[in-house]
Amino acid sequence: MKNNMAVATRCLFWGLLFFSLSILSACKDNKVKTDRSEQSYPVVCGKATIRQVKYVIHQVGTLKASQKVSLRTEVEGKVTEILFKEGGYTEKGSILVRFNDIKLKAEIRNLEARIDQFRIRLDNKKRALTRKKPLVKKDLVSQLQFDDLKAEIKEIEAMIAQVKANLVSQKEILSDMIIRAPFDGFLGVRNISVGAYLKKGEPVVTVVDLDPLEISFQAPEKYKPDLFTGKQALLTVDSHPDKVFKGVLSFIAPEVDVNTRTFQVKARVENQENLLNPGMFARVRVVTAIHKDAITVPWESIIQTEAETYLYTVEENLARKVPIRLGKVNNQWAEILDGKLGSESRVILEGKFAVKDGSRITIIKTSEKQKS
Repeated sequence: MKNNMAVATRCLFWGLLFFSLSILSACKDNKVKTDRSEQSYPVVCGKATIRQVKYVIHQVGTLKASQKVSLRTEVEGKVTEILFKEGGYTEKGSILVRFNDIKLKAEIRNLEARIDQFRIRLDNKKRALTRKKPLVKKDLVSQLQFDDLKAEIKEIEAMIAQVKANLVSQKEILSDMIIRAPFDGFLGVRNISVGAYLKKGEPVVTVVDLDPLEISFQAPEKYKPDLFTGKQALLTVDSHPDKVFKGVLSFIAPEVDVNTRTFQVKARVENQENLLNPGMFARVRVVTAIHKDAITVPWESIIQTEAETYLYTVEENLARKVPIRLGKVNNQWAEILDGKLGSESRVILEGKFAVKDGSRITIIKTSEKQKS
């Protein structure tokens, strides 16, 4: 009986001890949980800013003349005059080269004289026809003689027409023996001399129009809706690194290259000072869009994962997760296209990886970055 009482006493003791320890452990765990729920994370914050954001396409290309022609001889002959200076400027219609045209002018005078002779004969025959017409009715002149006279008149008229055609042809050849500038421009190298005999088709001189110049470049297909003729383009070249040259888009290709997913764009560039030359390498930039009141945040606040892009804002000392869609970004700031942000929103810069949505925070510093 005493043994049974002892066993019961020991069981009661250990039971009470285990129960007490369980209550103590539960209280401790509850205290830890309470402490964790009230934990505050130190963070450094920045502010959202309103700014104007420009979207600019940057491309490169080679300048070329908008007009360039290599003048060649259309007839063969001897050069008698060279009226241009290589590298000099010429105006449209100015005479550059003359060929020996003495024989050709003599032939033209001969043709003109023959036309005068035929016209005199034609006038005489017509007067004779007028006189003989009433005599035919009186049988004083035979019908055969009258018809022969009419045929002779037609023959003379045909000869006059043929000589006139020859005269036009010779005058065209005469005009080809004078080479004129087809447009205003600068002249290339002179490779001929007075007295040289040139065959038909041989080069004489090159004329280049330097104002305006033209540049061609490829643009990614995503910019197709943003580029149009008349839009301003700005250029820089290595020879004048501090100067910006203005131009306008003059051509937008109607098709996109399926291999490169780009389309051709051309721009005309003002060159009144003749500082630019065909063949120069140039950098082109074109503003495709302007967001005047864009919301931007410091780049350090952005968190990007494979699944999403987001940041944390601060609301009453709590971190709030805000999913966003980015626009233009640089090493200082990022434009927010979609996201519930105001112009004065505070965002977490440092400590953003430690907090969760709803975490309590303590702001230890507010950064004033995001200036550029």
